[in-house]
Amino acid sequence: MQAGFTCLETGLVRAKNSINVAIKNVVDICLASIIFLTLGYGLMFGVSAFGLIGSTQFLFDGGSKIHMWTFFLFQLTFCGTATTIISGAVAEQMRFSGYLLVSVLISAIIYPVIAHWIWGGNAQGLHSGWPNHLGFLDFAGATVVHSAGNLKSP
Repeated sequence: MQAGFTCLETGLVRAKNSINVAIKNVVDICLASIIFLTLGYGLMFGVSAFGLIGSTQFLFDGGSKIHMWTFFLFQLTFCGTATTIISGAVAEQMRFSGYLLVSVLISAIIYPVIAHWIWGGNAQGLHSGWPNHLGFLDFAGATVVHSAGNLKSP
């Protein structure tokens, strides 16, 4: 997905900014991977604290459980996608240093918290996110990814 976003975004900007946009996409997945491994997975799928954030499973370690690593990588792609959506929205409009800060905030706090609210407990086969109790259904992650990645005002 990152390669696809890179091709799309570099094709939509002026030639002088194409490298900047491509680097943003590479940095997105690198930062998201490190942050999601250390902090994000725990905030998303750890034991819920007051229904707001996960409080366990930081520094994810799936051990020898292939299904847990598969689940982790699947969720990591969503985290990277939410961050990359912002890259396309701010192309040619934001300094690289400011974008790095936004990328870290999305990957570390905003995306995992929103995802915990909606998908909390899914790693254990539960559906304990508070919107689920109100009847909310998320279709293929679209609500989580796009609401977390839609932070740019018009």
